[in-house]
Amino acid sequence: MCSDPVLSVRDLRIQIGRQAVVDGLSFDVMPGERVCLLGASGSGKSFTANAVLGLLPPAAKVQGSIRLHGREAIATPAARRLNESRVAMVFQDSLSALNPLASIGSQLREPFIRHHGLSRKAATQAAVALLEAMDLPDPQRLVKRTPAELSGGQRQRVCIALAMACKTSLMVADEPTTALDVVTQAQVLRALREHTDTAQTALLFITHDLHAAAQLCQRAVIIERGMMIESGPLDALINAPRHRFTRELVAAAHSVQPSLTSHAERYTPHALLKSA
Repeated sequence: MCSDPVLSVRDLRIQIGRQAVVDGLSFDVMPGERVCLLGASGSGKSFTANAVLGLLPPAAKVQGSIRLHGREAIATPAARRLNESRVAMVFQDSLSALNPLASIGSQLREPFIRHHGLSRKAATQAAVALLEAMDLPDPQRLVKRTPAELSGGQRQRVCIALAMACKTSLMVADEPTTALDVVTQAQVLRALREHTDTAQTALLFITHDLHAAAQLCQRAVIIERGMMIESGPLDALINAPRHRFTRELVAAAHSVQPSLTSHAERYTPHALLKSA
């Protein structure tokens, strides 16, 4: 297995006006690894995700280093990045992430045509197969529908399928389950887990939800006020949190979901190896 990180963030600093929203953040994501960037609202998680994606607003001042497959990308907007530096994205708001005027099929065809050189017919077949793999009902009919005709959970799985179609080595998912009910949230997390396992795609999962992170990720980077306060294997952080904020996060998650620890153990690398 390759020992070089897919994503390497070093001393990342982001300033909006006079406010530092990210302050000296450093972490790596290895090939095929699922890492969560975990923190409360306003902690700098989404600014970090947008910096990785090359989608920071023009007013943002950014310093440090963001390397994708060893290539420096911190000063390169998403539209100007080379294929090796492309990152797939799953946004929180699935309705605004999709074109409301275009069919699901036309939107899913595009990456297959653009990035893989498939014909329109072959791209449509690939889109249908991908929706079927996402466990979406009647994909042949679904490709003809518009985003507004789908439920929130269906749209989010379409967004994941769209990110999968890009076939990048890194996917960033920014709070993709926040607006979903518990059953749909579980479906979306399962879809992300199965795709990253099958395609060996690395995942940076942005969330404030420790329970969701424990179902999906192997390692956590916990941030508060733009700074990393703790990092390591997720099961270790849940079972023996060191920082006050992490302890509060674990206590709050346990009060909502008492079986949190068993979820973390289920998805540790060791458990994944045992089930393979």
